[in-house]
Amino acid sequence: MTLLAKRSMIKEDKSNIITLGAIAKEEKKKDPSVTNATIGMLYGEDSKLFAFESVDKALDNLSTDEKYAYAATPGSPLFHEAVKKWIFREYYDSMKDNSKVMATPGGTGALSNTFANYLNEEDYALLPNYMWGNYKQCLYENHQSFKTYNLFNDQGGFDVEDLKIKMLEAKKNQGRILFVVNDPCHNPTGYTMKSFEWDMVIDLMNEMSEDGTPVILLHDMAYIDYAKEGFSYTRSNIAKYEKLNDSCLVVMAFSGSKTLALYGVRIGAQVAYSKNKAALEEFAKANKFSSRSKWSNPSNLGQNIIVKCFTDEAYKKSFEDELKEASNTLVKRAEAFLNESNKVGLETLPFECGFFITIPCLNPDFVYERLVKKKVHVIPMGNVIRVTISAITMEECIKLPKLIKEAIDEK
Repeated sequence: MTLLAKRSMIKEDKSNIITLGAIAKEEKKKDPSVTNATIGMLYGEDSKLFAFESVDKALDNLSTDEKYAYAATPGSPLFHEAVKKWIFREYYDSMKDNSKVMATPGGTGALSNTFANYLNEEDYALLPNYMWGNYKQCLYENHQSFKTYNLFNDQGGFDVEDLKIKMLEAKKNQGRILFVVNDPCHNPTGYTMKSFEWDMVIDLMNEMSEDGTPVILLHDMAYIDYAKEGFSYTRSNIAKYEKLNDSCLVVMAFSGSKTLALYGVRIGAQVAYSKNKAALEEFAKANKFSSRSKWSNPSNLGQNIIVKCFTDEAYKKSFEDELKEASNTLVKRAEAFLNESNKVGLETLPFECGFFITIPCLNPDFVYERLVKKKVHVIPMGNVIRVTISAITMEECIKLPKLIKEAIDEK
């Protein structure tokens, strides 16, 4: 006999990222020569967790109330405006009135709320075939499912044609479309969409919704501030939302964990954009209800750090400079890893920038076990292994491709 409800009997967290990351962390404690390329956090060249000095200064200057008092369930108006200004940047004036913000515990809270409120039970979302696995658990928890579209076409670009096929199927099957795009610095591949690919996605959304079919884009922008193309490029793609018609809604999942390295503070935002004012009001009401029922209220401390770093000139300039430097560090590590990969003939999936590089292989679990013997810890995922370059040093980026190639080729 079980005391669990029927639906909970099969619940088991099968995500190996946290589990294998914990193993790697313990092994590195015992032996500093171990390479831990598992968890998506940014580490410095000293192998210590990276922290922004400007964020630390902002934290030090918060009052007791700003740190520890309860926050309103949706988040504060100051937080809402700070997030809008940061995400829209030079397009803030033209986009702010067509948007709403909900404070959430990290980007995951934004994802969970969006699935819960924009799909019916038994509906499915469209996810890229290479993905962060927690999308699936969020959907299951909400009594929903998923189907996948191909992330890459034969030329190594974003496969808009396959996405269109899958959208047409969803439109026919359930009368609504919700699809996830993780861009830029896609997790786990590191792919960043081209501007013309975003144009094609926007055109596709308008085409699918011209008869009034609801089309919802869930834009997971966790790594938006680490794109090597810079702030202007990523925000110019966000500005393309202004071309969408009234039957379309974009919900952006913003992660304070990644942008400000506030991993354990658990602060993020769910940001809706639509020209449909009624849809924005519905967003605010439904997601406030969901937030209250799931986590009651968001981190006040996290919100106030973000307000200072995004809007207070005493912190903003230095924070932006530090963020650009952190992004450049990742670019240099990626260049080193990819250069060595080319030398040894190690294949990688299309990559532009970000925290991860992904290597296709037939038996990722076997490759993982062989690498552990070489004191290297990575994440096996389906038919690939994921290497977290944000967590390793330049020296490790140079030595890893040869070790991984040897592990893949070993008979």
